[in-house]
Amino acid sequence: MRSVLITGAGRGFGRALFGVYARRGWRLFPLVRDPGAAQTLSAAAEPCHPIVGDVAAPETAREIARVLDRHGGSLDLLINNAGNIRKTEGVLNMTPEEMEEHFRVHCAGAFRCTRAALPFLERAPRPTVVNVTSRWGTMAWVAGNPPARAHAYCIAKSALNMLTVCLDQALKPRGIRVVAVHPGRLRTDAAPPDADTDPAEAAARLAEWLETLDLGEEGSCHDLMSGETIPW
Repeated sequence: MRSVLITGAGRGFGRALFGVYARRGWRLFPLVRDPGAAQTLSAAAEPCHPIVGDVAAPETAREIARVLDRHGGSLDLLINNAGNIRKTEGVLNMTPEEMEEHFRVHCAGAFRCTRAALPFLERAPRPTVVNVTSRWGTMAWVAGNPPARAHAYCIAKSALNMLTVCLDQALKPRGIRVVAVHPGRLRTDAAPPDADTDPAEAAARLAEWLETLDLGEEGSCHDLMSGETIPW
């Protein structure tokens, strides 16, 4: 039985991913901040072993290791999906605290979860780490389009993209591939005005794409809906 850890699994794209892998019969490790959401997910699928924690909190790494060690001991797939967004108008109106908050979740949080899961990924035959990024995290996209609104989000996702490249280079010799995926313009609570994709559709596409992923390719940023590679 293959296993997947999904951060931010309580709602939106993370919840849709949880549903896809539940239907595929995977062992589920959903990471959520709310104990009530953990209970709901535990009752929705089996086997399911929720992890309660905030990706921005240091103690979450210990909880990840504890739960994975207790239930299975190996991990085939880590999806760093947890995120937040504030749409502050104008980069000069953004505060340093707002930028730091986004960085702690999107970049440092993904790194924290990856480090905690690493010993368990190494025990799987074809381990993969997916960092859920955004078109707004690529400098090429932001430079060639109308000014962004959520600047802290853009900066944090750009940092996540660099983390993806660095982790892929470091972990590839250990048999672990790390990729970034832009899931599309998702219709979620934080949806952009041009949102046109249901999270469930994007989640199904991601699962299918990962089944055919060529692990010999260089780490890249994949646009899930168009099938194209996005320039970093």
